[in-house]
Amino acid sequence: MNKRAIARVTAAAVATALPLSVMSVLGTGAAFAGEAQPVAGASQTGDPRDAYPTKKFRDAATVNNPFPNRAAAEAEDYVDEAKAAWRDYVYQAEGGEDPMTQDLWEAGDRYKRMEERMVHSEAMNRNIPIVTIRAAKDAENAPTIYLLNGADGGEGAANWLRQTTAVDFYGNQLGNVNVVIPMEGAFSYYTDWEQPNPNLDKGGNKQAWETFLVQELPGPMESALGTSNPNRSIIGMSMTGSTTLVYGEKYSGFYDSIGAYSGCAATSGEMAETVQLVLSRGGANYEQMWGDRNGQVARENDALVNAADLKDQHNVYVSSNSGLMGEHDVSSGDRLNGQILGSFIPATEGGVIEAATNACTHMLKSTTDKEGITQDSNNLVYNFRNTGTHQWGYWQDDMFDAWPTISAGLFPERDRSVAIAQRDEAKAAYLEANPGAGAAGSTPVSSLPTWQDIQDNMDDNEE
Repeated sequence: MNKRAIARVTAAAVATALPLSVMSVLGTGAAFAGEAQPVAGASQTGDPRDAYPTKKFRDAATVNNPFPNRAAAEAEDYVDEAKAAWRDYVYQAEGGEDPMTQDLWEAGDRYKRMEERMVHSEAMNRNIPIVTIRAAKDAENAPTIYLLNGADGGEGAANWLRQTTAVDFYGNQLGNVNVVIPMEGAFSYYTDWEQPNPNLDKGGNKQAWETFLVQELPGPMESALGTSNPNRSIIGMSMTGSTTLVYGEKYSGFYDSIGAYSGCAATSGEMAETVQLVLSRGGANYEQMWGDRNGQVARENDALVNAADLKDQHNVYVSSNSGLMGEHDVSSGDRLNGQILGSFIPATEGGVIEAATNACTHMLKSTTDKEGITQDSNNLVYNFRNTGTHQWGYWQDDMFDAWPTISAGLFPERDRSVAIAQRDEAKAAYLEANPGAGAAGSTPVSSLPTWQDIQDNMDDNEE
């Protein structure tokens, strides 16, 4: 079957599965991209942004101080409270005492090193909520990881804070990285839009997420975090799994490592229909975002079309499952923890979507192989699993499995064996603590460690 035929089958397969009905079990839909820009030579100053003389990289975002408590954040009234359930994972639910230090806290206080910052984008003329996890160790030399949520942009249940133990892994087990998570941008593909959309612009200018994330945010945010380390990574899943690939193609070297989990690299032409299905859930259309489906802007934002441009990007981890039910999809497994009916959605919607993204990812690998972009040449790592559907259990696994690749960019002087040991130790501890109802794997949402458990662990390990 040629690539054109595969594209038609893949688009049709995704069309039968969307929209998803249970966001907290499965992630989100399809693809991504942004605005094309020529790439110049390597930076001579240590800041990757200086490698792009053809484009003005401006520090235009205003990064406000973190809110001291939940009441102060809510009083600012810049976020729809109905779409801010993520605040439950940033602020204390009840008052109490730290068992290690006997420090008292009040209900609504921030968890240690968790922050909510209001960031103003000049390009979009709007305020955006950003959650950060501050490095516990060697903060002034800590690199920064940008984590992108899926199609709901973190505004619903499907986000890194609720669905994974990212706070524990990055903030406690690793401890020497900063993490930055935008908590807005539903159905935006984190790209610069061609036209306004009143449903998604939220009272500001037309969406310009690529400009915000690449040009406006990194300098001011990393300065606010107090780090002098210029190394940074970006990681996305599902919709934003394609986003991160496009950023790597357009801005090769701006990110020192990239993670793309269960994304579909192909987004233009016949594959545009898979993107449209996601956009429809936000009351938008493809033409508002990228114009003609076969036009220049659409093709500039297609990670498969531009796969050859990954030749200048190193340390890229790309994953995909097969679509067949795996350990995180069965009722005896860890995510469902005995919930028999919970297997229905992974077996139907999640399986079809992941089979489609699997086809996309195999097309991407075929192209990068032909271009000589491999693990040996670029540290481009593909992880094709024999089983697994489109859901958070596998992206939790990717969080661990990708670490040696992500770490290679963030800590280039460090021996790879260190990151492998960190990965293995974190996975072993995680699986031992959360065996599920008869199968090894990731944690079910219902039995994630409490935020006080994570806080206690952070305190125990803080230097």
